[in-house]
Amino acid sequence: MRNFFYASCVALLMGLAGCAVKSYEKPIPAMIVLKTPAFKYADQGFVYRGKGRVKVQVYVSGRAAFELSVGKRVCVDNACMGEKAFYEKYLRADYPKGTLAAIFTKRPIFGGEGLRKAGERTLQRIEVPGRFDIIYAFDSRSASFKDRLNRIFIKITEIP
Repeated sequence: MRNFFYASCVALLMGLAGCAVKSYEKPIPAMIVLKTPAFKYADQGFVYRGKGRVKVQVYVSGRAAFELSVGKRVCVDNACMGEKAFYEKYLRADYPKGTLAAIFTKRPIFGGEGLRKAGERTLQRIEVPGRFDIIYAFDSRSASFKDRLNRIFIKITEIP
């Protein structure tokens, strides 16, 4: 009986550890634009960055209207899926893993392909005929990603 009690406690603790609250750095207020063929949001919100994950919340009239979190899985309003499945459904299946997290954390995408500096701004132009036509620019306060071929636009501008 005593062993059963200890085993139950250990199982409970391990189960709760998987549901533990994710810790993020201080939220960063930002103007967020997310436009894809599947959804369109453009309003103020917050970008949360944590170890190996990022979360974006868009608010409309003071209420959270949209939440996107990227980590081991990608979650859209608490509906989670693998990153490849998310890209197939909402963006473009050909994007490499880590593209979305790199945009939200203002890092180079596609392994730095087509990367060049223009003052304080970093620019990337990636074009593969028939698959995508990407212009991506970022600096310390903003990121802008546009895939003209697939009609995808993501822009994050931090609000001081």
